[in-house]
Amino acid sequence: MVLQTRCVSPTCYPTLLKENAMFKRLKQLFTSPKRNAFTLIELLVVIAIIGVLVGLLLPAVQQAREAARRASCSNNLKQQGLAMHNTLDQQRYFPAAAWTIEAKDLSETPSSLGNPSRTEHSWRAFVLANLEQGNVMDLYDFNKNWWENTAAIATEASVLKCPSALPPNGGYANIDGPTRDSDSAAPSLNPNVLGYTDYETFTGVKDKIFPAGSDPYANKTGDDGCLIKDKVTKEQEIVDGFSNTLMIVECASRPDTYKASNGKSPTGDTNQCIGWADSLGPFKLHGVDANGDKCKNCAGNVPFNVINDGEAYSMHPGVMNTVYADGSTRTINDNVDLRVFAGAITRNGREVGTID
Repeated sequence: MVLQTRCVSPTCYPTLLKENAMFKRLKQLFTSPKRNAFTLIELLVVIAIIGVLVGLLLPAVQQAREAARRASCSNNLKQQGLAMHNTLDQQRYFPAAAWTIEAKDLSETPSSLGNPSRTEHSWRAFVLANLEQGNVMDLYDFNKNWWENTAAIATEASVLKCPSALPPNGGYANIDGPTRDSDSAAPSLNPNVLGYTDYETFTGVKDKIFPAGSDPYANKTGDDGCLIKDKVTKEQEIVDGFSNTLMIVECASRPDTYKASNGKSPTGDTNQCIGWADSLGPFKLHGVDANGDKCKNCAGNVPFNVINDGEAYSMHPGVMNTVYADGSTRTINDNVDLRVFAGAITRNGREVGTID
């Protein structure tokens, strides 16, 4: 084996100097000089990359969060449907949609089944215990009207609130009770101290929601929903079948009024249902146009999601969560045919058509 030794002869000096110069050059090329900060260009590039990533990820994150809120909303409705069915099992009937001042007229409502005191209440008051709201139930006195139960009606329950609903603006002025509706004896009310709800029930379908001559609900009272006012609903009265009859829908972000023509911003009107205990909460399908205006005998009326004052309304884009009389929850697209939607509201109309 031959051992290589370093040349130390004077004749080798030029070669050694040349090698040393090359080494220094290579060191300069592959060794970065020490710097204390990023350059402006480097910072701008990093910021641009972060901005692109955020732009790509943010919609996906928002969609995921809305999907979670919608699922939570659906679960709330599921709990309400179960509470209704527990009440049906216990009492052999569903509660009335509401008890109003008309219930005090014996000629109009000879039966007080479900409300012996004939005081004013919402359907939710009768299922509080089955909604696991026993603490509120303990505070609620059915011998008094709902607005007289001040401590109970100020309590909010998460099961009655949709996570996607916008919070109340607050700072409301008192609402004159008689001005709201002659069906209630409620005095002047203060919306600021009430527990709200984002869910409601239809009591039926009004006439004139379709063009004249083709309105199947013409000359009808409209008291044909799964739940109606001032009278309980017995099982055999749901002729169309439990799986074909809507029971509870969304009516989100009350007491503020939201209208399609105003975007997702409140109009400033709060003259509507203002709490979960309010006996004026339930409503009929009236027929409104795409701007949210009531339109009699119009061809362009839409089913929901255009106004939350006396109509079904959801804060979920393009859809609404519902619960049927059989307790099943379903998500309905807002482009559903109005006739099919109206048919699902009535309990004994024998309409043909199902909502997918």
